[in-house]
Amino acid sequence: MVTFGFPASLDLFSNDPVSISRTCNCMYSLLQQRQRDIEFRESANELRQRQQSDIARLEAKVERLEALLQQKDREIATITRTEAKNTAALKSQIEKLQQERDEFQRMVIGNQQVKAQQIHEMKKKEKDYIKLQERLNQVLMEKKKESRSGMEIMNLLQKEGRQRGTWNGKKTDTDFYKKIVDAYEAKNQELMAENTSLRALLRSMQTDMRDFLNAPNGSATLAGSEKREADPSQSPLGGKTDVFDLPYRMARGQIEESLRTKMASIKESMVQLQDAPKRASVTSEATERELELEAQLVEARSIIQEQESIMSKHLPKSEQRRESVASLAAEGV
Repeated sequence: MVTFGFPASLDLFSNDPVSISRTCNCMYSLLQQRQRDIEFRESANELRQRQQSDIARLEAKVERLEALLQQKDREIATITRTEAKNTAALKSQIEKLQQERDEFQRMVIGNQQVKAQQIHEMKKKEKDYIKLQERLNQVLMEKKKESRSGMEIMNLLQKEGRQRGTWNGKKTDTDFYKKIVDAYEAKNQELMAENTSLRALLRSMQTDMRDFLNAPNGSATLAGSEKREADPSQSPLGGKTDVFDLPYRMARGQIEESLRTKMASIKESMVQLQDAPKRASVTSEATERELELEAQLVEARSIIQEQESIMSKHLPKSEQRRESVASLAAEGV
């Protein structure tokens, strides 16, 4: 008891008041200690129950957090796969856009080359037209000279007819007519050669025009209209003779119809090319590709306008030249 703090040498059977008092004090201390022990045990039990409850609640929270962690891990894995897929799709889209950009750049370069080639061809055609105009004027002058020569021959014939009685005989008459026939045949041969060269020039111009309309920038639009000219040797009568070898009165309808068809095809292609930017502006998006396409369309529109102005200047000249050459060919035939 001394070890636990109680008084020692208790005499429970003594009648001494001091000893009795010491015994009573010790008993009181024991009772207080017992009371404190009971209270401590109760508080310890309550604390243990509270701690058990907290432990159970924390275990439930840990389980919930573990389930949430697993769910987040699954979401992270899904997001990672989606991100990898989107990255691959974006990479392929970027490669596709780069290819399209390269293709459009090639198209722009091709259009520039076609524009330069067409300008060169137009200048060449204008030079040919000037040469043909000069040749036509020369032919007309020769026609006038021939008409004057014919009038002079007729005057000489009439004059010689009046002087027929003074001739020396039949030989002189025969020689004179032979000279006239020889001169006529030589002139006729010259006209036939000139007519042949003009027909060849007209045929070459027709071929050049068909090649120009069937160029890569217009072949898709004019494929239907040029179907009739797939066989250039087909004549209006259904034979295999070249149309330009026929007389003008027989080939006139087919030549005019061919030129009208070409003009209609050119107008249709111009309308389609003018409507193309409107359709492209409706379906395009606000991206770098749209900006590039818009710039290329503006450049293509300017090229088309220049080509249209050149064609509008060239085609009336070609029509007038065709009529002049055709009338000359008819006169030669």
